[in-house]
Amino acid sequence: MKKSLLLYFSFLIIPGLFGQAYQLDPVEMDSQLVAQANNVVSEIKIIGNKLTKDYIILREMTFNVGDTLENEVFVQELEQSKKNILNTSLFNFTKMELAYSDSIHVVVYIQVVERWYIFPIPIFEIDDNNFNTWWQDRDLSRINYGMNVIHRNVRGRKERLGVMAKFGFSERLRLTYSIPYINKQRRSGMSFGLSYNRKDEIVYTTFRNKRLLYKNEDRDAIRNLSAGVTYSYRKKIFEWHSVGIEFDYNSIVDSVRILNPEYLGDNKQKSQFFSLTYAYTNDRRDSRNYPLKGSLFNVNIKKFGLGINSSPVDLLNLQLQYRKYIPLKERIYAAASFRGVLAANDNQPYLLRNGLGYNSFMIRSYELFVIDGQNIALGKAQVRYQLVKPRDWDIQFMPQQFGKFHFAMYVGIFADAAYVEDQFGYPDNNLANELQYGSGIGIDFVTYYDFVLRTEFSMNKFGQSGLFFHFVAPI
Repeated sequence: MKKSLLLYFSFLIIPGLFGQAYQLDPVEMDSQLVAQANNVVSEIKIIGNKLTKDYIILREMTFNVGDTLENEVFVQELEQSKKNILNTSLFNFTKMELAYSDSIHVVVYIQVVERWYIFPIPIFEIDDNNFNTWWQDRDLSRINYGMNVIHRNVRGRKERLGVMAKFGFSERLRLTYSIPYINKQRRSGMSFGLSYNRKDEIVYTTFRNKRLLYKNEDRDAIRNLSAGVTYSYRKKIFEWHSVGIEFDYNSIVDSVRILNPEYLGDNKQKSQFFSLTYAYTNDRRDSRNYPLKGSLFNVNIKKFGLGINSSPVDLLNLQLQYRKYIPLKERIYAAASFRGVLAANDNQPYLLRNGLGYNSFMIRSYELFVIDGQNIALGKAQVRYQLVKPRDWDIQFMPQQFGKFHFAMYVGIFADAAYVEDQFGYPDNNLANELQYGSGIGIDFVTYYDFVLRTEFSMNKFGQSGLFFHFVAPI
């Protein structure tokens, strides 16, 4: 235990030497408001957007030219608009200043520093449940490589183009394109996606809450082809609706079908089906990559199998998520979240079944386990202290998009609890149908370009402890 704790704190101290994150400067420090009751916005001017269209920025403003706002309300609206602009993930920094033409008429100046939008990102990744499960065996054969080219601001209209070619342990070819606004009111959007995936090795079931793997040396264990289109609607600043339809084709080798006849359902070796999805999101967080204040509510309803073809797939999934972030006092913040998954019927191929322990959907301290089931409830709570206040540095020799970065560090204590209902009875799935919980301490390290590094030491209800690493915000 002493060695584990020593190793843990060593990993925390070293990143602190070069960690990075960001802060929102209060608008009151950016400008001097004239002491009067009302402010009339006569003009909004934008500076620094070399590529991004003005209307993309103006779409995030909570007020318009011609609005009359009381002094206190005006400060709040400026602050919220500033957060909204940063949450587009198009800019590294945003600053607002005011200039009065007379006693009440004011011009709002928005100064932005654009990000670098085109990222040809080399792929060198671990193909495993998460980093912590891979670290147990350190199997270098489970490496993927390739290239992922992303343009996050095509034509300066916040359109996003993604082209991926990944090879190695698993292969994936993917093309995506999203258009946030397709009408003059800038409320409706569309996105499209097409992908092809193949793997030599797959998880065909679980045993004692561990994944059982099948690997085929001669041919692909599984192949998948999917295509989809989504329509989105954003009438208000903080709310989104989306409706999407998707087609999936899956094929597996006969050995997988024999090992698990329900992998694709009804003892099938091939499966094709359509899915229909509706999602609603209300996002009032101050930051999307590492929030400290606000809330997030999301509901997602997905119907697998629409009766269009002869597929046996007929599954309705409901997911509900709520997160709340509260500043308690200076440099101390609390956060809590709930996430629930409900399967409306029992016709669930193993490929589509729910579970905990995959990617970021897990109980902290259970990173090395998976808990398969149909219905899931997961709660998380955390209190964080701002160990290093948000600050920024200038690097003179770097391009503008990288020449100024921000960083911060937070230390916190946390506790998670979850319940997974397993109606099928996976072999020795003894973590299901019982309350599971864990707690621990950790340090979060936040930087620009939405990067978060989490280092945590945690313990579950069985007394098992470990040092774990993640690359997304804890809640």
